[in-house]
Amino acid sequence: MKEPILVKLKMKFRYKSLLSILGILIISISLVGILYLFYDKVLSVEVNGVLSINYIDGKKINTNENKYIKFSVSNESDNIAYYYISFNSLFGNGTYKILDNGTTLMEGNLNTSSLINSDYISLDAKQTKTYVISINSNDNIKGNFSIEIPNEPVVTFSDTILNNSQIKEPITKIGVEVATEDEGLIKSNDDLGVSYYFRGNVSNNYVNFADKDWRIVRINGDGTIRLILDGVTEEVGSYYQEEDSSFAYHDVLMYTYLNDWFQDNLKSEEQYIANTSFCNDIVKDSSNNYLAYTRIMTNKIPTLNCLGEIYSSNIGLLTIDEYVLAGGAPILNNTNSYLYNSTILEPWFTMSGARGNNDEIYMFMINTNGGIITNIEGSLYRQVRPVINLIKNIEVSGDGTKNNPYKIIE
Repeated sequence: MKEPILVKLKMKFRYKSLLSILGILIISISLVGILYLFYDKVLSVEVNGVLSINYIDGKKINTNENKYIKFSVSNESDNIAYYYISFNSLFGNGTYKILDNGTTLMEGNLNTSSLINSDYISLDAKQTKTYVISINSNDNIKGNFSIEIPNEPVVTFSDTILNNSQIKEPITKIGVEVATEDEGLIKSNDDLGVSYYFRGNVSNNYVNFADKDWRIVRINGDGTIRLILDGVTEEVGSYYQEEDSSFAYHDVLMYTYLNDWFQDNLKSEEQYIANTSFCNDIVKDSSNNYLAYTRIMTNKIPTLNCLGEIYSSNIGLLTIDEYVLAGGAPILNNTNSYLYNSTILEPWFTMSGARGNNDEIYMFMINTNGGIITNIEGSLYRQVRPVINLIKNIEVSGDGTKNNPYKIIE
């Protein structure tokens, strides 16, 4: 009687074992299927030279509407690194944007093609950043993308400037004395990092861009290049009007004026112009004095750090601090700085407030002899010298001299 019971128990054990094995097989097959469907997301981390890349949302493109694909890149080296995005095996039509924290780094078209490459993107040493590719298509575009490193070394505009200019200590006392000689490129800091600005009677900071002549003011802390028009716009402008809602940059007439000028003169070259920070310095202290006036005229300590309000724009004006660092000084004229231009016959605006009250403001301006003035109301019409910032990943030809100015290599 005991033997049949033992046989039953053995059969029951074998049955349960078989069920367990079948269960494991089913789970394994399911897992393999899931991994196959999402293999490009699960196996998302790759190493390409000095870069470590995490394809957070995979490497596939398949959409007939807006799609956002996130990825991150880490630069493991001690030097700046460059990469580009390679779109391959494409079928369909659409557009793409590369977004860095919501800001468009670059954009372009996608169409049926075996290979389309983006422009270069730079990444600082030991830096990790997360980006988003925004795909827009009404044509069910399909394909793949990958992060690639250029075969040849990349020499950006800022690299070229640093190679062609000796970094020096200022000869004259900044904020107190004018700079009438070539004092070269001075290292400093701004809100974005390490900056380099030209000071004095420099002769290697000419740029020809959009069929206009510009002068380089500085390399910004984020690697973009700040330029000022080497002259003035065709028509005078005013900084604000009585009907303006405030003195904030985006609310004043000057903002509209500059953006209209941008549309008329720079729109076709917009892909090379960065939408970045401008400092609208109209902040007052507890005694109702403008901080810029106290800093420049009283304490004589200019800075590249914005102590006013920061606005993002693709066009703006110079701050009074930038003018002083370039070679100006309170009370003194300077016709030997690179910012002096004998063809400018009226004072021109800066973006910094000097004096005023709640109803009117006197902007810092530069007179026809390169001196700083504070006695012209901002609602009056005076000359305008636009300032723009070129994106950091462009390459240029030329050596920055007047006869061989820097020009973008397209």
